[in-house]
Amino acid sequence: MSKMKLLFVSLLVLLLMTGCSVIGTSNRQAEMKLLQPVDGPSPVLLTQRVTLDSWGQQQQFIAIGRFTYAQTQLVALLPTGQQLLSLEFDGQELTQRAAASIELPGHDILALIQFALWPDDTLQRSYRAEQGWTVALADDHRQLSYNGKLWLDVEYTGQQVNIDNQLAGYRVIIETLEQKELRP
Repeated sequence: MSKMKLLFVSLLVLLLMTGCSVIGTSNRQAEMKLLQPVDGPSPVLLTQRVTLDSWGQQQQFIAIGRFTYAQTQLVALLPTGQQLLSLEFDGQELTQRAAASIELPGHDILALIQFALWPDDTLQRSYRAEQGWTVALADDHRQLSYNGKLWLDVEYTGQQVNIDNQLAGYRVIIETLEQKELRP
């Protein structure tokens, strides 16, 4: 698993918590899948800077992600250090805590992060063509489509990840500030 793919973590945490997603559960035909932590990337702790560009407005956040085979944990912070969101998923239960004034789709955030991080074979098993999904995977690029319509376009270039969410109308740039490998 490329460390560039791990950069995606902070994107969706911050992106969806700002309310930029237009893929509400009532108006979508499909829902991205939560994948098991045991099928995820090698255990790692990441600190990342995320820049969200949505309709010409930019916002920056810090995201900290801890991925192990037993659990996924994510925390999103404002540059001032104020916590906006915390997610924990053990493969069975998703726990979410957000700032009091923010309502966030934790399931969607985690599913999008997993699409960028989890190994190719796990994605191909989980997003099946007979269910309407198309997954295109390369070392520097990933795409997810549903019923022929492009949903996510993720590109890994140098030390940067660029994510274009076609359905929600936003673009995100992610830079890893620190990466620490953890024991499995």
